[in-house]
Amino acid sequence: MLDFLRRRRASGPRVLVIGLDGVPHSLLTELIGRGVMPNLAEIAASGDLRPAESTQPTVSCTAWTSFVTGVNPGGHGVFGFIDREPGSYRHYITGSRYVRSPQVWRTLGERGHRVIIMNVPVTSPPPEVNGLLVGGFLAPKLEGATHPPELAARLGRLGYRIDIDPWQARKSLDLLLQDLDATLKGRVAGATELLSREPWSYAMVHVMGTDRINHFMWAEWDDGDPDYAPRFVDYYAAVDAAVGEIARAAGDDAELLLLSDHGFTRTVHEINIDVWLRERGYLGVPASEDAKLTQADASTRAFSMTPGRIYVNLRGREPQGGVEPGDEYEALRDEIIAGLMELADPDSGEPVLEAVRRREEVFHGDALDRAPDLLAIPRDGYDLKSSLTGDELFTSSPITGMHTYGDAFWLVRGRQFQDGTPRVEDGAPTALSLLGEEPPEGLDGRAMA
Repeated sequence: MLDFLRRRRASGPRVLVIGLDGVPHSLLTELIGRGVMPNLAEIAASGDLRPAESTQPTVSCTAWTSFVTGVNPGGHGVFGFIDREPGSYRHYITGSRYVRSPQVWRTLGERGHRVIIMNVPVTSPPPEVNGLLVGGFLAPKLEGATHPPELAARLGRLGYRIDIDPWQARKSLDLLLQDLDATLKGRVAGATELLSREPWSYAMVHVMGTDRINHFMWAEWDDGDPDYAPRFVDYYAAVDAAVGEIARAAGDDAELLLLSDHGFTRTVHEINIDVWLRERGYLGVPASEDAKLTQADASTRAFSMTPGRIYVNLRGREPQGGVEPGDEYEALRDEIIAGLMELADPDSGEPVLEAVRRREEVFHGDALDRAPDLLAIPRDGYDLKSSLTGDELFTSSPITGMHTYGDAFWLVRGRQFQDGTPRVEDGAPTALSLLGEEPPEGLDGRAMA
């Protein structure tokens, strides 16, 4: 009976989602207007292309988890690539086992739909699905990153790669571009193979390379560098061709949704929040090459994690917590908010933050206890970092582009979106609606198509 149900579902309505990580709506419309992306232009002409909003904090793993669960981070529990174990100062790399809300493929699998999931962040270690799954860029290697396990060898023969090597990108933009080209070709080969040969009713293919090139080459693009700006555009032309191939493998009868999880802009300054906390006397861990949060004692009143997540060292919650719950906790949060909002660009004197929010103002849900006590929200151009080893407040790095909350995009083929601006939490209910399925109760998002 189950095999029959799977076959029936695979021959019914189908939805393909293509995620282009970090592609801004403004950049996309410019490149479409210049004739660089004819496939996306054709899709947009038949449907609807809109600017969209990300989530807070604006991190790929957080945003994509909101897309596939339909809830805010306070519901799904993913607040960054690195998070901390409750009741300790130890860190862990975010993975699939930490997601507290069911992803759309789990809901669909329980309803008999077969899925193909490729490279979506926070899918490592690979969960069991009704279909095929290969983990996202936090997976260390292809072997061990797929469900079923034998899928790794099949994809490996096609030249499939999970991600580029960002350390090579820091050495040379030429190496970055070579890596991006090989990774994109492998992604297309793997996606077209599975979409054309396997039964499925929901597929999601994620491309991380757009985020990578934006981080490392935004300055070259922005400045019109004579050598690298044209190659930046060439990569986007290759992404457009990849979208065309993947969409054709899925077939014209499949519903097609493309989107990014956040926008991008030029980095003006990186800001090390740990340095600010240390200078103000909140962080008692001295800067050194081997500085670790586990060295914190009761003299530490607050500490931070990228991007802009600030935690109070609370008595009864942290091992060496010295801040009393209640009035002292609230007074400290007020004090940090006021101080951070005075932080200004050393060159222009302009404020660098839009706001600093208390966690209950930003998040809600069963994972609220895992959320930062405060969230600093930067103005575009100011990239918030946390490094206990650093001693400079305003810094720079080879990363010349940063994420933005606004200026993401959503694009649907052959139909119009509902009124309003799409938000990343609208992903799961939209995908379910396109398949004719009723979204579960309790989602934060709404069906946009």
